[in-house]
Amino acid sequence: TGVLVVTALVLTAFTSSSASEGAALAYQSANKAYVELCRDSSARKSRTNWLQVINEFSVVFRNHPKSRYAPSARYRTAGLYEQLYGYSGRKGDLEDAASVYLDLVKRYPQSTLADDALYKTAGIYTRLGREDKAVALYRKIVSQYPGGDMVASARKELKSVQVQEQPIKGSSSHATVKKVRQWSNKDYNRVVIDLEKEIPFSTMTLGPDKNAGRPDRLVIDLDNARTLPGAQYKTSVNEGILSDIRLSQFNRDKVRVVLDLTGKPYYETFILQDPPRLVIDVSSNRKSIKDVASYQSNIKKVRSGTPTIMPTDMPSIASQFSLKVSRIVIDPGHGGKDPGALGPGGIKEKDITLAIGKLLAKRLKQEGFEVYLTRQTDVFLTLEERTTFANRKKADLFISIHVNSNVDTSVRGIETYFLNLTTDASAIEVAARENATSSKSISDLQLIINDLMLNSKINESSKFADSVHKYVMSSAKNVGYRGRDLGVRQAPFYVLLGAQMPSILVELGFITNSTDLSLLRKETYQKTMVDGIAKGINNYIMNTTYAYRGRTR
Repeated sequence: TGVLVVTALVLTAFTSSSASEGAALAYQSANKAYVELCRDSSARKSRTNWLQVINEFSVVFRNHPKSRYAPSARYRTAGLYEQLYGYSGRKGDLEDAASVYLDLVKRYPQSTLADDALYKTAGIYTRLGREDKAVALYRKIVSQYPGGDMVASARKELKSVQVQEQPIKGSSSHATVKKVRQWSNKDYNRVVIDLEKEIPFSTMTLGPDKNAGRPDRLVIDLDNARTLPGAQYKTSVNEGILSDIRLSQFNRDKVRVVLDLTGKPYYETFILQDPPRLVIDVSSNRKSIKDVASYQSNIKKVRSGTPTIMPTDMPSIASQFSLKVSRIVIDPGHGGKDPGALGPGGIKEKDITLAIGKLLAKRLKQEGFEVYLTRQTDVFLTLEERTTFANRKKADLFISIHVNSNVDTSVRGIETYFLNLTTDASAIEVAARENATSSKSISDLQLIINDLMLNSKINESSKFADSVHKYVMSSAKNVGYRGRDLGVRQAPFYVLLGAQMPSILVELGFITNSTDLSLLRKETYQKTMVDGIAKGINNYIMNTTYAYRGRTR
């Protein structure tokens, strides 16, 4: 009898392990199908392709309803229906998304995704004009999930509904356009529209009308939106292709932003989260928006004071007889109100990254490079401001410096990232933390990245990351570092999005590990990291045949 009991227990454990592995493989397969769909813009136009990926996630749920992957599979299914709506415009797709989100809540009320699903459903109901149902769900989040991560957002939505002055009938879905910001230089303009929450938008270009005295225009229509009382109607820029920005309440449900331009525009638009904002990159040259890389000549390092080799209307890595890298932007991660990751004793990531960034800038200047820091003091910068800074400086290389964290304080190691799609859960977790957002927003960002980047650009950043990582690890090991080599990885980082040069993000250790933290606080070890980064940069420059074409006129 004892033998039978032991055998039964072994078989039960084996079956459970096998089922768990099967669920993991099924989820991985579904996720891979999703990433492949993200990579193919033409495939995303086919409803059938979306439904196939939806079915793969549905299979995970049907075949493995008790696995830890089941709630995530339902959440991804609902999210896919939402994304499909963006292509189809079918009201039924939104209704299917809401139905699946609510099914997740019903079946898995204890899941950490339950309150997120309720919040998503409330947003859908708002878009469908069912504000009463949306309010009921926000109240449910507050009452039933008071410790969840969506309770603050739900309270904010309830407050906006309850205290809105002079409400327009059915206007609880309206989002406020808070501010319009812009950064410009001769070749490139970035406009950021700060929003109360994410809303649908559309764009169109209008040609010049000489009779009416109107220039080329880029029009951005924000649906279900309103301007602030007394919002400035017109802002003059007169730099790059951008002359003026005009903001107005076009009708009761639509805000219109018009960019008055000096010529025909090429542009990209994308939504970022936390806080919600719409980013518009615009130029008179297609290649300054979608960079094109070619392989032609050798890059050589030049001494300080040597002007960047391109004319003022050319990119900083120019395709000429010999190429030179003279200008590097270093981005010390976080800053100001954003402390980054926290270590024992309240040590802040932002302080370590700034110290290392300054040392790296000093080292590279000594080697003859022209170097810029995105921040030199403890100030807050949005993620989009950092790459805009690099683009405006016409940098040849961009490197963002960070320190990692983990709930497991025993974890140590160094890793280097470049911008790309990923299915790796731990890479997504790191990106979500550095993006100051949740991993649930990453799937939306992956679609943006696929549209904005070309494989050649990804490949060049990958080579840059390989070179820097190799030398950083070598420098660390030379002083006895025993943390893991976590390798070069790819993930969707906001801070690398839109950079018009090879760009990487380095995670130089774990602030949550006492040994790594002790090293990272020492200037001698910081200089060791700097030595590795500098050698990696030099190795990349001397061994690549990368030439960057763009912004020619």
